[in-house]
This record gives sequence, C-alpha cells and structure tokens, in this order.
Amino acid sequence: MAFVGLVFIIVGLVLSLVAGVIMMAGMPWWMWLVGPIMTGVGVIISLPGWLQMTIGSAKLIVEFDRIVKEEKRSLAIFMKNPQLGDASKGKKSIWRKIGVKRRSIESLVVSFRISEVGTEKIVVPDVNARIYSDADSSGQGNWQVTVPPTLRFATSVIAALWNENRKVAIVPGDNDRAQVELPKGVYRIDATFVVDGEPQKKSREFIVGDTADSLHWR
Repeated sequence: MAFVGLVFIIVGLVLSLVAGVIMMAGMPWWMWLVGPIMTGVGVIISLPGWLQMTIGSAKLIVEFDRIVKEEKRSLAIFMKNPQLGDASKGKKSIWRKIGVKRRSIESLVVSFRISEVGTEKIVVPDVNARIYSDADSSGQGNWQVTVPPTLRFATSVIAALWNENRKVAIVPGDNDRAQVELPKGVYRIDATFVVDGEPQKKSREFIVGDTADSLHWR
C-alpha cells in the first residue's frame, strides 16, 4: 500500500505541474485540482504503511535486575518489546486506533563478556547466553528467540548466580565453554543484543561479595 500511495503522490505532483502549464495556456481552472487530489489520495493510502514502518518497528528495552527467590540470588538481564500505548491503564494508543501495531522481534540473540573493573582483565570471554521466556515451557532456555510485543519483561538472560557451597558467583557456560566461577570483586558485563541482525550494546558493573546478598548490580 505504501508503494501504491507513493505512485499516487508522484503522479499527482506531475499532474499539478502539467495543470499549471495548461492554465497558462487558457484551459479550465478545475483541471488544476486533479493533481492535488491525486497527491492527497496518495498520502492517505501510504500513510498507514509509513507509520507502521516507523512508529511500529520493533524496539528492545533492556533492564538489569536482581532475582531473589528464597535463598537463591542471581543477576539477570530482562528484555521486552513494548506494546504501543499504555494498555496497563486501559488506554488504547492513538497509533493502534489507526491500525499501527508494534512489530515482533523475529530474531534475538544475546552474548556477553565479563571483565574485572580496574584491571580490565577479561575473566569470561564472549559467551552465547541462554534466553528464557514465558513461552519456554521446558525452562531450558534457547540460544535464539522471537520477542512479540508485551507489557512486561517476559524474556531474560542469567548473567551470574550465587553458589552458596563455594561462596562464589557462577556464570553459566554455553555449548563451547564451561561455567566460570567469579570470586569476590567488582566486574563489568558487556552485553551484545542482536535484534533482527542489528547489534545493540549495553554495559553494567556488578559486585560479588562474601555472601549471597552481596551479589548485586552496581
């Protein structure tokens, strides 16, 4: 539809130019209206498509948070592709009223590395992260997922979790690397989110202490 609208706009502009020449040649004035009318029709036809491609494009929101479940502590990165408007307040976005909807993220891949703050020594090389979501009934996570528009953070990655027996933080491994233990210290995670082939980068520091409660984002 956007292409059809563009054709109408181009034809309308050309006709407007031609009509101007015709008027100067003494032709009826109403012929000048044909061009603007076709241009207006083109704008009306193509506008929803243009809005869908701009306003309705997929958008990744990232939040670093801490999970506390009974005695367990872990650091997680939560992600979502927010819906248009604030449906939580019962309001429908003006964009959704005219048919514009948030597009799903068709492919999300997450990787990260961890380094020591101060020395910049890389202690965890690039790791492909397992991605967990509400749609994952097995609870095993996946290396690549789709993210439909949602109101809440329903997709997450575990960056580190506390091991009470060893008194260290554990960074989960992937298919190529085993898990890594992080002793007491200050670290920085550099995460890369590949959204439909386009990379986005986020960094955050975190602290590993002597107890489970000392594991937190800085």
